Amino acid sequence: MIILFANQKGGVGKSTLATLFSNFAVQKRERKVKVFDMDFQQSLYNKYLNSAQLENEKLYEVELSSIPGFKSIQKRADNDPTILTVIDLAGKMDDDNLVQVFKESELIICPFCYDEYSVTSTFEFCYVVKKVNPSSRIILIPNRVKSSVKYETLDSVKQALSQFGEVTSPVSDRIDFQRLTTSYTPESLAPILDPIFNKLFDDYIEAESKWETETT
Repeated sequence: MIILFANQKGGVGKSTLATLFSNFAVQKRERKVKVFDMDFQQSLYNKYLNSAQLENEKLYEVELSSIPGFKSIQKRADNDPTILTVIDLAGKMDDDNLVQVFKESELIICPFCYDEYSVTSTFEFCYVVKKVNPSSRIILIPNRVKSSVKYETLDSVKQALSQFGEVTSPVSDRIDFQRLTTSYTPESLAPILDPIFNKLFDDYIEAESKWETETT
């Protein structure tokens, strides 16, 4: 299964949530994971290298890739459907190769923030994805939500984005995220993230695996 972490807006936490999700999949759902970092900043890949230098146990492999390299990734995913293929996509929409990426990714996880520019970019991103692939499954995660800020448009934004996919509960902005590695997730984040990720597994990932088994 190919799971895409994407949004054309940078700085919304794609790489962080891709790492958190991958750690969760291995440690709490006992799934095999392969991660591909397509982001220009390579922050996920750098986390992986730093973790390896500290001789931490590898939960999964992380490789650098590019948008044109998606065809190769897809072939590898097809060869072993038991592996969850997680892609941290670059924040851009001006590459024709993205059409294939959006068509073939089975789950698109789209983090966003509640500032005006991020919300606008997220609407544009979801609109393009749905134009390319009307049957795409998009999960929108409100991220880096500050507990000290009152978001007056929160309900209206959630209602509007719901036309594109499911909007999860928010992920608060916490200093704990700075201690995250590709081998370790601070346990203090579990109450926030576990309900979101468990729901993704139960409603989409495991449900998809069950459906594929029943139809083969």
